[in-house]
Amino acid sequence: MTDTLHSAFVELAAKSPGATAVYAEAGVLTYGELDQRSRELAERLTAAGAGPGVPVGICVERTPDLLVGILAALRSGSCYLPLDPNYPADRLTFMVQDSGTRLLLTTPASRAGCPPGPTVLVLGDGGTVTTEPGAGPVPVVPEDTAYVIYTSGSTGKPKGVAVRHGGAVAMLAAMDRVLEGCDLSGIAAASSVCFDMSVMEIFNALCRGGAVVLVESAVHLPESRYADRITHLNVVPSVMNGLLDAGALPPELRSVVFGGEALRRKLVDRTFRETGATRVFNAYGPTEGTVFCSFGPVPEDSAEEPTIGPPTEGARVYVLDEQLRRLPAGTPGELYLGGAGLAHGYVNRPRTTAERFVPDPFRAGERMYRTGDVVELTDGGELRFHGRSDHQVKLRGYRIELEEVEARLTGCPEVREAAAVVRGNRLVGYLVPAGDAPDGPRLDAALQSAVTARLAVELPDYMVPAALVSLPALPLGPGGKLDRNALPEPPAADPDGPLTAPGTPTEIALAEIWGQLLDLEPSTIDVQSAFYDLGGDSLLLIRLARLMTRRFDRRVRVPDLFSFRDIASLARWLDDDSGATPEVVQSARRRAGARRAALRGRSADDR
Repeated sequence: MTDTLHSAFVELAAKSPGATAVYAEAGVLTYGELDQRSRELAERLTAAGAGPGVPVGICVERTPDLLVGILAALRSGSCYLPLDPNYPADRLTFMVQDSGTRLLLTTPASRAGCPPGPTVLVLGDGGTVTTEPGAGPVPVVPEDTAYVIYTSGSTGKPKGVAVRHGGAVAMLAAMDRVLEGCDLSGIAAASSVCFDMSVMEIFNALCRGGAVVLVESAVHLPESRYADRITHLNVVPSVMNGLLDAGALPPELRSVVFGGEALRRKLVDRTFRETGATRVFNAYGPTEGTVFCSFGPVPEDSAEEPTIGPPTEGARVYVLDEQLRRLPAGTPGELYLGGAGLAHGYVNRPRTTAERFVPDPFRAGERMYRTGDVVELTDGGELRFHGRSDHQVKLRGYRIELEEVEARLTGCPEVREAAAVVRGNRLVGYLVPAGDAPDGPRLDAALQSAVTARLAVELPDYMVPAALVSLPALPLGPGGKLDRNALPEPPAADPDGPLTAPGTPTEIALAEIWGQLLDLEPSTIDVQSAFYDLGGDSLLLIRLARLMTRRFDRRVRVPDLFSFRDIASLARWLDDDSGATPEVVQSARRRAGARRAALRGRSADDR
């Protein structure tokens, strides 16, 4: 049977146990090895209480154990809840508590960052856990939940989307037909498991006889020991531009799927011209519709801008007006989704589920999902994307509700009011500082650092604003609502202003690294200018953290670079033998340490 997300893998493992299933820096696994380890772990999970409707948290670094854990959760009858060990502790704790997760899989390397609460099973080096074997796996049916993925929430809190096995299987079947003829023998798994693109990457390989090539992120592709195994890549357009600039695409790459951002003809042409790819696809879909609901090839010889493809097989798409009436081709309207890929809804949010998953007026007794995206249907039956009808944005493929960022900003004691928008490739926060001053409120550099540092321990990296702008008041429209279009551009650095050149050995070393990444002469870099102000972006920020770690023999993470945004503050931090951090970061780390200590005591009792 192939009616559940993992069943095709089980059948393939029985037929071809010696075929390679996973390539990773930490090791290589065959289908037989992955099958055995996940089956044994599933038995132990079942003995610990796993089963249909029971989420199993997966807090594991990007090693083969990550796939062992995901498959084991599915084979036990449970759904899996991906938990990125690099996420802020408060966010992980919220996801676990909100979802009702009672079991959590981790490894010795990631255990310290696990949230408190669930029973913790620790994977060993061989992929086993520290409990005794139990009963066999529980049967799973298509309507059971396969996974829960948390997306940014408009209420200020992330919300979990519960996706059905049947929806995931339907998506993979639709991908089979569109990708027919592509070489899927090595699929790069570069997306975070906290995003649903990872479902396609992992299971399009494991359910079709290919291999998963695990990498930390798309930025790390050129460093992968197994880059020459990659034949297929799913990627965000802005990331692809960076990889092309660096000449860092895998040599055996033959097909590329774009998604998460608007795709332009210029990038399509460049992909065909500068890589070995012979087929390029563009795709669209919210998590609530199970990865992709439209998907299609982009022709090589065309002057037209790409569409987001035709609807995938099994998906129902409606372009409707405000009265839920169908709109003719060429007329923009809101996109509604129905069909095989529709998710169950939001975990523990019946009101939000009812607001977004509404009755389908064209199919009695069925539902459709209101996406908030504005599209038009072309005469050829494809979808053309126009934008959003609300304040949700996509930035480098990440889905962000601006209201969640604004809620975190206004939660800072230094801030009275806040707004957030995307400017170019940057998320920008606008703040009205708390307190009164004779000449109006101000948010000086120290307070900006404190606000940014606080956000860095509350939000994932991609949701922390790259720039903060202080305003005396937020601009309002005639109805008294925030006028986002009236928010000013972040002030640019004055090219004629005085330059504070690198002076100390550490500042000089940092300027050399920044110059290398930003294509600037180190001597022209002002040590008080922020990385983003000089042309940096999130893709370069990841590379910056990696280069600094190597250069200074001290672990540097992206959140650290949000806390210390210019060379001067970075140099002081690096030169401080104590590794001092802003007080808000120290406080958050003390709280996390207390949680970890409590967790260690509780998990020891559990065993």
